[in-house]
Amino acid sequence: GGDGAVAAPAVFQCEFEEGLSTVRVIPAAPKTVQRMREKLRKYLPPHPRGQWPLCANILDPVRASIVVEGGAAQILQVLRWFLEEEETNGMPVRRVKNKFSRAEEDVLDGYRDVQLSVLFKGRRGLRILGEIQIHDLELYRLKLKMHKLYKVHRASALDAI
Repeated sequence: GGDGAVAAPAVFQCEFEEGLSTVRVIPAAPKTVQRMREKLRKYLPPHPRGQWPLCANILDPVRASIVVEGGAAQILQVLRWFLEEEETNGMPVRRVKNKFSRAEEDVLDGYRDVQLSVLFKGRRGLRILGEIQIHDLELYRLKLKMHKLYKVHRASALDAI
């Protein structure tokens, strides 16, 4: 997540239940090897998820954000599009993490979005797990500002920032 966009957003006009609205698809840089190693260290035993293969805890080596302008209703409609079309879009949903459904004290820094772990199926048998984050535009702008604080929070050492 964060401010690691690698390309300009693709901007679409999409038909929602309440009418046309702008949707931005923002690709992010792949997760760095250094960051994946940090995550692997986090899940070493005795962590409850510290079972082989530890790489099963890395669900977002590739990622993108989808940003809607119409709040929670549009976030849920995008989620439904992925769930209802997963067999035809080449990206079956493997996990949904809905931070809107969590208690306030269970959400780091109060930030809320919906995250999908999807299995991308490409040509020649390529299969890779990735993450699609679905955001509201106002919250997404806030997330970009908060990302530096998030990096400090998760850092295991000063040189990891």
